[in-house]
Amino acid sequence: MRAAGRLLLNKEVTKKALSFQSIASVDQAWRKFANHAHELGIRRLEHITFELVKSYGEELADDVIDEVYSETYAQRLVSAVNTVMHLANRSWRTVKPVVDCGIARRTAVRKHAPSGMDDSEVQAAVQDMRSKGQDEAAAITLLAKALGLRLKEASLINAAKAVRQAAEEGVIRVIDGTKGGRARTVPVLRDDQFAALEEAAVIQGTGRSVMPSELDWHTFREGKVKSARATLKAHGIARYHDLRAAYACQRYEELTGYPAPVVSGRIMDREADRDARAIISQELGHNRISVVAAYVGGLRCIR
Repeated sequence: MRAAGRLLLNKEVTKKALSFQSIASVDQAWRKFANHAHELGIRRLEHITFELVKSYGEELADDVIDEVYSETYAQRLVSAVNTVMHLANRSWRTVKPVVDCGIARRTAVRKHAPSGMDDSEVQAAVQDMRSKGQDEAAAITLLAKALGLRLKEASLINAAKAVRQAAEEGVIRVIDGTKGGRARTVPVLRDDQFAALEEAAVIQGTGRSVMPSELDWHTFREGKVKSARATLKAHGIARYHDLRAAYACQRYEELTGYPAPVVSGRIMDREADRDARAIISQELGHNRISVVAAYVGGLRCIR
């Protein structure tokens, strides 16, 4: 299927309908989709449906929320599939990245409490993952919930080293997998945080992280991490990123003494709210306080 897509694109170059540069970009994105389809047992162009591409786009939307991809890149991936499919079938029904797949900006104000707030649901998901041999994903789930780590950060953190840091200093340094290479510290104050790090350290063994040393990040994410998403969803947790938002909501309550605005529907103390957002922004690895609204809710509801 990858070759068939490339052949169609090459014909457009011959007709001078597309440039070599455009073809290279579309072909790269098409190969990514073709690999996705192949994993589902779909190997022929004529078997590709609107529903399949829509489902692919919805997974990309989750990746945007999980901060794996930018919304622009994810939208381009879907658009590239549409390009090839229009060449293969002139009556192809276009899959719209935003309208059909929900790929949108991740910095919008959160309107609803994140899934993953209920510890019993998280523990049930983790137990299910363990029973399915998804130990790495179970560790990532606990790290995201307990420490607010991004998906990539939880996958690459040296948990054994972090356990020692937490015991000695009361914080961990998050270095690997951060956005823009911006290292930060996260406080470790609760038993569940130590437990999450200790479990990850056990799974890590003699390696550098829970990600097996023989795998690269892309392969690990598309394999072990992606396969466990269904387990998360089966227990009412929409995506890994919601666990990070749940951490932010929990920290907000710890810092202010009040539930997060997205939970309670109001801001009880303006000054405490502002101070909490500044702290949470740093702990999540953001430079702007305004971004915290995507985790704990906006600033408009003030009592």
